[in-house]
Amino acid sequence: MKSFKHYLLILAISALPIASVFFTPDLPHTHDGPVHLARMAAYYKALAGGQIFPRWASDLNYGYGMPLFNFIYHLPYLISSLFLFLNINLVTSFKLVLALSYLLSGIFMFVFAKAFWNDEKKALMVALFYQFTPFRLVELFVRGSLGEAYTYTLLPLVLYGLTQLISQTNKNRIYFILTSIASALLIISHNSMSLVFFGVCILFVFFFGKTARHRLICFASLTGGLLLSAWYWLPAIVEHRYTYGDLFMKDMYRDHFAPIWQFVLPNFTNNPLLQTGGVSVQWGIFHIGAVFLSLVLLFRNKLSVREKTIAIFSLVLVAGSLFFMQPPSIFFWQTIPLLRQFQFPWRLVGLAGLATSLLSVFFLSLPLFKKTKAFVLLLILVVISTSYYWRPPLNFDRIDDESQYWNYPLNTTYFGETDVIWSAGPAKAYPKQRVEVAEGKANISGFTQKSTVQTFIVDAKTDSTLVSHTQYFPGWRVFVDNNKVPIQFQNPNWRGLITFSVPPGQHTVRIELGKTKIQFVAEILSLSTLAALGAFALFRRIGRTT
Repeated sequence: MKSFKHYLLILAISALPIASVFFTPDLPHTHDGPVHLARMAAYYKALAGGQIFPRWASDLNYGYGMPLFNFIYHLPYLISSLFLFLNINLVTSFKLVLALSYLLSGIFMFVFAKAFWNDEKKALMVALFYQFTPFRLVELFVRGSLGEAYTYTLLPLVLYGLTQLISQTNKNRIYFILTSIASALLIISHNSMSLVFFGVCILFVFFFGKTARHRLICFASLTGGLLLSAWYWLPAIVEHRYTYGDLFMKDMYRDHFAPIWQFVLPNFTNNPLLQTGGVSVQWGIFHIGAVFLSLVLLFRNKLSVREKTIAIFSLVLVAGSLFFMQPPSIFFWQTIPLLRQFQFPWRLVGLAGLATSLLSVFFLSLPLFKKTKAFVLLLILVVISTSYYWRPPLNFDRIDDESQYWNYPLNTTYFGETDVIWSAGPAKAYPKQRVEVAEGKANISGFTQKSTVQTFIVDAKTDSTLVSHTQYFPGWRVFVDNNKVPIQFQNPNWRGLITFSVPPGQHTVRIELGKTKIQFVAEILSLSTLAALGAFALFRRIGRTT
């Protein structure tokens, strides 16, 4: 019953900063908000069009389509599709997806911290420090980053599963499955921050795994999460070479190192001088206090062995994130291609937010905060110290017509992450017709399109070359009278477009997007892992009943 009251308390307190967005029908003005509305609509249409593993956004890029969801994270858009299915509009769905991520992150952090410390007081402190890290609210109300928001949600759930795997002896199967599912959801939440937080989970096992057996079980469960999510990350990595992403993003990190004083000074007025790339990166007054307190206790040798492990683990995260957010780390940014995919070094403030939240428990080492009134006052101050972000600092936007996002003409990316290398770049206008005759004499009729399938009739008077104004990507196939024909996509007159030939006569043409080999293998891996975990759970039930 006491834990239930804590859950309600965390939900109630967490509702304070997000309540303002529901007092108006308008959209919070954020860096990424409009882009997310368009992606939400595109993802929902991809699902409705029969894509079980959505990869292709057929209506974006002026109807030329693009492999957006082959490379962009899925979880926030999958959740938004549930709200859209219930006929909730895009703006409200965006708010609900954002709010759900924040509320659940507080609950999951409390659950993890309670299992880790076996102390509800410490768990409450860690959860509220985590929720009211200033950068968390910047992510919500300045950046509007749906994907990153869900990495903060899923990370504590993975850590909870790992904690239980390390400490439990009779329920390992339940927590093995939970950890695998949670880590898979973490991975499909965001491209870069999920990788950072997955690394945190691995480090957590090294620090807190009691035996080699514990570590082996934990790593096996995390591997299960990797395999469950392979349908997403494996094609994204392998097929990334078909996009302009590396070209446009290779030097972006250079302009996004934040000076140290920006981590320290609160930006009460959203002053651009305290921002890097339009983003405030401060850690939080009390979070910084937790770092200094842990260092003092560590050097004075005032901590138990386990407390030292917690302090060192957290301080390693703090130091590591701080280093990679500073210019001295530029050598690593220059030489590690994967690191450059993070785009913005200041993203790692989220890592410091986690670490400082864990370090907050050391406030309870001081006699003052063992007193209930002082403890409560500290938590109140932590909460209200972020109140200047409780209303979106950039205000709200009126969205009178959501159809502009349901029929979005642009590509929803900023840096060529999904622009295909064979094309001449993003489209500039809608084509006059979806399919046209490039060479020869032919008439086209009966054109239909559904997501990843186009069909039409062609009556060719001569040998003819047709071009579908659809951006080529591996997996596209053309069938003429059910016979597969070669595709030309490097014609200088039709760069990156699906071009093919038909002989004289009347023919039925079908153009469809199938699976590439790597997509097929990745999906088989994920489905096989899902089946294995299902069997793992089922055998446990059978064992109980026999």
